[in-house]
Amino acid sequence: MNKADVLDVAMNAYWEDGPTAVSLNSVCQRAGVSKPSVYKAFGNEDGLTCAALEHYGQFVMVKMLEILHGEDSFANKIRRVAYLAAEDAQHEKGCLFVKMRSEKGQMGQKTQTLIAHLESMSRHAFATVLAEGKANGEWAGNIPVELAAHYLHAQIGLALDQRARGEDPTEVLAMALSVFEFTET
Repeated sequence: MNKADVLDVAMNAYWEDGPTAVSLNSVCQRAGVSKPSVYKAFGNEDGLTCAALEHYGQFVMVKMLEILHGEDSFANKIRRVAYLAAEDAQHEKGCLFVKMRSEKGQMGQKTQTLIAHLESMSRHAFATVLAEGKANGEWAGNIPVELAAHYLHAQIGLALDQRARGEDPTEVLAMALSVFEFTET
């Protein structure tokens, strides 16, 4: 069994069909491996879902964090993250993190812990960008930074959820971003 191949199969199955709609048996069938070999490699189903989300984070979520931590204006960082949610081809089927977060109560403890960590890390990245934008005068900052970070995080998640359902998230994102009143420096 190739652990990396099974991880890719599991990640894509959870991402495509939803994390609670895919059984361990289904992952084994799709990957052409036995259930005992998956248990040996990942410990249990929770270990597999956690590893799949971790894999997703390393290859997909890292793009958002690179934008937020990169060198660009506040407005461009926010717009580029919104573009990822609304138009990036990789997010056509939504976001595995958003899907797992919405079904968090049905995930195992290890996966729930990773979801909470990724959520905290994402909101912190948004808060950092918002605080920088406020400090350098690119954002009026008429909303408390932590509240704005929660709001932005939720709206990006909503847009990704809409993409997963085949809906156009452009209007939701335009409305969400309108509260930030970007100022040009």
